[in-house]
Amino acid sequence: MFVISKDGTGDFTNIQAAVDAIPGGGRAPALLLVRPGEYRERVVVDKDNVRIVGESAGQTVLTHSACAKDTFPDGTPRGTFLSFTLLVTGNNVTVENLTVRNDAGDGHDAGQAVAVYAAGDRGVWRNCKFIAHQDTLFCGPLMPKIERDIAPRRGSADCVAEVGDCPPTRARQYFEDCFIRGDVDFVFGPYRCWFERCTLFMGPGGGWYTAANTPEAQPYGLVFHRCRLTGACPPGAGKLGRPWRAFARTLFLQCDMDACVSPAGFEDWDEKRKITGRCGEWGTTGARADLSARHPAEARLTDWEAEAVTLQDVLSGWDGWRPDRPGVTWYLCGDSTMADYPARRAPMTGWGQALQAFLPADEFVQNCAVNGRSSKSFIDEGRLSAIEPCLRPGDRLVISFGHNDEKDDPKRHTDPENTYPAHLAQYVEAARRHGAQPILATSVARRLFDGEGRVVPTHGGYPDAMRACAARVGVPLVDLEAGTTALLARLGEAGSRALFCHVPAGHPNYPEGAADDSHLHRRGALAVAKLFMELLNGDASEAPKPVGAAADVARLLNSEDAAAEAGASDLMPTQDKGGPAL
Repeated sequence: MFVISKDGTGDFTNIQAAVDAIPGGGRAPALLLVRPGEYRERVVVDKDNVRIVGESAGQTVLTHSACAKDTFPDGTPRGTFLSFTLLVTGNNVTVENLTVRNDAGDGHDAGQAVAVYAAGDRGVWRNCKFIAHQDTLFCGPLMPKIERDIAPRRGSADCVAEVGDCPPTRARQYFEDCFIRGDVDFVFGPYRCWFERCTLFMGPGGGWYTAANTPEAQPYGLVFHRCRLTGACPPGAGKLGRPWRAFARTLFLQCDMDACVSPAGFEDWDEKRKITGRCGEWGTTGARADLSARHPAEARLTDWEAEAVTLQDVLSGWDGWRPDRPGVTWYLCGDSTMADYPARRAPMTGWGQALQAFLPADEFVQNCAVNGRSSKSFIDEGRLSAIEPCLRPGDRLVISFGHNDEKDDPKRHTDPENTYPAHLAQYVEAARRHGAQPILATSVARRLFDGEGRVVPTHGGYPDAMRACAARVGVPLVDLEAGTTALLARLGEAGSRALFCHVPAGHPNYPEGAADDSHLHRRGALAVAKLFMELLNGDASEAPKPVGAAADVARLLNSEDAAAEAGASDLMPTQDKGGPAL
């Protein structure tokens, strides 16, 4: 997770730098949180599997002022498609709570000025605002001219020689609860797009809400469902759309339309580009509910025909994509026993780094745990406040602290009776505010045995305090302290050594060797992550039988075949989160 903040308190001060820093390759989407402010830059999101979250759509603004009339050094105009503020060329990119604006000015003066150019596949836009004048939102593929200009940020998007006559497109875009403002053709392009509960706002001059150029062989283009069409223009000055190409496909289903919308609805572009039965509306409400003056060529959809146009039908495609059902994300809040480690620290691995291997394919881990943090310092550093805007109903927030709460350091210390449970309650409340499920997890036991071979507890009153907190506030408790203590006891002092970061001298990352009884080896991280899921689901199987040597445990837990089956290739981290402190 990267935080972008103009005041320098985040990881980056501009959005493009954060996008460029995304390493890629993991199963979980790369998460960028954009703090409030105006970011004046031109951004290209060329990475796949990215989620960009603005902290507030009204206060988090990306803006630029390019327009079609801008020129290259040789004096030739840059044109419509190089006027964008935000261009997405990656696949599986989600943008939420962000205003994207092109403030080049009125189209009569500046020409076309695109705010968002959505070129990738499986794009999702939630609670965003797109603001410009002419050609605000374009959903379509790249062209060679664009590829040359944005190199090396080419991304995964399709490229066609000429967008006006492109073949059927595979790419899809989904818009939910968005606000789109313009005055001429301000939603346009050939892609299959579904707009759910969006507001289309026509500027004072009037114009056309849409300009689709759907390929002839493509069954769907722009579909607006339960949207609101309004504006500042005179009554009847806003037209539903005109066909950019002859086979434009645009549907308005159960939309509320103000009197600013023309009684005729759609309008021909010219003698060759005319409205056909591929355009239409159904279930219209509002001041323009009288449809008697509709364009004579537009479709008069029956109830059966309209109800057959579903999101699944328009967008699902070969992969069954359902953007209206976002997958569950597991946000992990904790210390170094949970955190991710870079390759230079291997084989040391946090158990949160291994958790992805035990989740369904449509659930993802965002491991926000950081070395050396306590329940208090994690909050004081703004880490919980960075997670909170990203939480969605159904997500999980896993809270596991204790190692550092016991430290004398005033920046980290909490007491088990009062301040520790008070801080835990803040995490629980944050999750519940957003419909996420909080989960408390006691700390992993340290590997410490007494002279009689018994595991020695080292976490004082903190595990009991968390158990009491979970019962009091009514949230699930995963008792890792009890579970890992039992595991250590069964494996014994010698056998349990293989779970922790013990490596011989001469290791590339530890030339002098390591004997760490707090931090986990990769095989230990896998074992603890598996135990966490079993305890959470209430189906913990019988623990491994005692074995007499670390070599036996290595064979039990570190089999390369078993690791591959568990998805251990995902264990390598994507971000160095710091040093060895707990």
